[in-house]
Amino acid sequence: MKKMIFAASAVGLFAVGSAFAQTAEIGTWAGFRKGAASFTFDDGAPSHVTDAGPMFKKYGYKATFNVVVNWNPNWSGFQGLADEGHEIASHSNSHGNNMSGEEASSKKTIEGKIKQKYGIITVAYPNCNVPNESAVLQNYIVGRICNGSWKGMADEMGKDGPSNWAQVPATMTGAEGQLKSTNDFTGRMQKVIQSNGWAAFLTHGFQGKQNGNANYSPTDINAIDGALKWAQQNDKDIWVAPMGHVAMYLKERKASKVEASGSGTITVKLTHNIADKVSKYDYPLSIRVKYDGSKAEVTQAGAKLESKIDGGYVYFDAVPNAGDIVISGGAAPASSSSIASSSSAVSSSSIVPPASSSSVVVPPSSSSSTIALPVEQANLATVAVYKTSDNYIEVSGAQGLAITVYNHMGQVVRTTRGLGLVQKVFTGAKGMYLVKVGSRTFKVSL
Repeated sequence: MKKMIFAASAVGLFAVGSAFAQTAEIGTWAGFRKGAASFTFDDGAPSHVTDAGPMFKKYGYKATFNVVVNWNPNWSGFQGLADEGHEIASHSNSHGNNMSGEEASSKKTIEGKIKQKYGIITVAYPNCNVPNESAVLQNYIVGRICNGSWKGMADEMGKDGPSNWAQVPATMTGAEGQLKSTNDFTGRMQKVIQSNGWAAFLTHGFQGKQNGNANYSPTDINAIDGALKWAQQNDKDIWVAPMGHVAMYLKERKASKVEASGSGTITVKLTHNIADKVSKYDYPLSIRVKYDGSKAEVTQAGAKLESKIDGGYVYFDAVPNAGDIVISGGAAPASSSSIASSSSAVSSSSIVPPASSSSVVVPPSSSSSTIALPVEQANLATVAVYKTSDNYIEVSGAQGLAITVYNHMGQVVRTTRGLGLVQKVFTGAKGMYLVKVGSRTFKVSL
C-alpha cells in the first residue's frame, strides 16, 4: 500500500470515520486534552514564592512567573520555583512605560540569575505596551500582552494559537480585571475546552499578601485555588501548563509530521524543522497509534517511554527529531498508511499528567550507578526532578543524560535517557524513589 504522509495542519481534510485510516496522530494538546490554560504572574512578587508556589504544588500544576530585574526579586526563591518545574520569564529591567531596548538585556540578566533549560524564552510587557516586535521574536518564543479585547482581538486563542507570537493575549484577573471568582476562571477554561483553544490568565499580587511592587489589581488567592482544584478534577479535558511550554507544543504540533509503518514491530517517525537560536523545540508531543495488542513497550532512540493502551490505541509522548520510535510487544497497526494530525476531532483518556511537586537533592545512593547509554554534554544545573499530580516521576532539562530510578531498596526500576525538555520516566507504587540523572541524585516520593 502506498504510504501517505501529510503535514499536521492537513488533518482538517479527513473526518473521523474517513476511509483513510489514521494510523498515527498528534494530540491537539498534551494528553489528547481538549483545551489548554496558562497561569502567568507578573512583577516577581514575594507572594509568588511564598503563596503561589505552594498552592500550585498542592494541585500538581506549573505556572509562568514574569520578574522585573530592577525590583530585586527573591532570586533564590524563583530558582526554587524553576527547580519545581515552573517557568521563570522576563517582565523587563525597569517596568517602564515601554520596554523597548530591554528585550535582550532583561533576558540576559535573568539568565545570569535563574538556571533553567533554554534560559528565558517568554516575556510579558509592562503596562501591556508592545515593544520592538523584531527584538522580541529574536529573543523569545512568546511575547505576552494583556487582554486581547483591549486591542480588538479575542481574549482566548484557538487551537492554532495567536496570529502574532509577539502579541499573545492573557486576561487580567483581580479587582481591576475581568476574572475575580473561581467561576470566572473555570468559565474561561470551559470555553476553551469547547473550542479546543488556549486561555491565559494574568495575575499580579494577591489580596492580603506580601506583594512588593505587584500592587495592581490584587486577586483573591482562593479564586485561583478553586480554579486549580476544578482543573485537577477535569484534568482529562484541560491541560494546565506554563505559557512557554504550551507555545512550544503548539508550534511543534503545527510543524510536525508523523508516520507509522511495519508489522509486528511498529516504527514511528516524528519530525519538524522549526528549531531556531531560542529553542530546539523539543517539548514532547502526545502521539497515539492504532494498536491491536494488549501489551506494548515503546522506546525512542533506545530510551524507554511511558505508554498506555486504551480504546485500540497505544498512547505515548515523544520528542520530534529525537530518533525513531519503536513499538513492540503486540500486533501491527490497523493500516500501513499513516498521516500526521493535530487530532482536534478526536478525544481520549489522558496519558500526559500536568507536572507538579518539587524535588529534594540528596547524596547519591551507594547502590546507584549510571546506565549504559550515550551521554551528551549537558548543564546539570538545569535538571529538575519532581512528581506529577497523578503519580509520575518527571525529569526536565536532562537531554542526553542517563536516567536511573531506584526504589527504596536500591533496586533499579527504570533505566532510560533524557530526550526532550521534559520527560515522564516512571510511575509505580507509593513510596520513596531515588532518581539519578547524570551525576546528580534526587529523592522523590510517590
